[in-house]
Amino acid sequence: MGFSTNYENVNDDYSLIPEGKYEVVIRNIEERTTKNGATGINLSLVIRNDVEQAHKNRYLFHTLWKRKDPTDADKQVQGYSFAQIMRLAKSAKLPSGKAYKTIKDLCEDLLKRPIQVTVEHDTYQGNTKEIIKYINESAHPECRHTFTEKGTAKTDSNTFAAPPVGSIANEFEEILADGEVPF
Repeated sequence: MGFSTNYENVNDDYSLIPEGKYEVVIRNIEERTTKNGATGINLSLVIRNDVEQAHKNRYLFHTLWKRKDPTDADKQVQGYSFAQIMRLAKSAKLPSGKAYKTIKDLCEDLLKRPIQVTVEHDTYQGNTKEIIKYINESAHPECRHTFTEKGTAKTDSNTFAAPPVGSIANEFEEILADGEVPF
């Protein structure tokens, strides 16, 4: 049994997403710590396919970093910037005055919520990447985005919503969590 090459369904669009405003939906949120000890909440955002715009279903990523010297307000959100967390919550239209026991509870409430982001490009050491400059309320709050991935969500103590089982991200997380290198 053999096969032939067929490039009809190959996505060659791995270029930078152009600067501008995009309607996105929050797909995944997880807390991670870098090898240098910095902790952040990583947001995986998907460009919505229910709104007429370029780059539908492409991912954007944004990290909210824990403060080195948190204020009293920051301590309420476990050391993250209170202002950034409240801006994200307001943009996602979480109810004003709703009480949360932990930042994890708030993050679970943010999942699958639509927001609008402004993408800009940043070049560091010769590498250019997309960055999220601003987060605002969606201009299209009625979200009918259809996720294209299939699978069952995996739960993890540091993950608010994990990628589907069998995804590449899970394989890397398992390898890195054990501290082993696969080669």
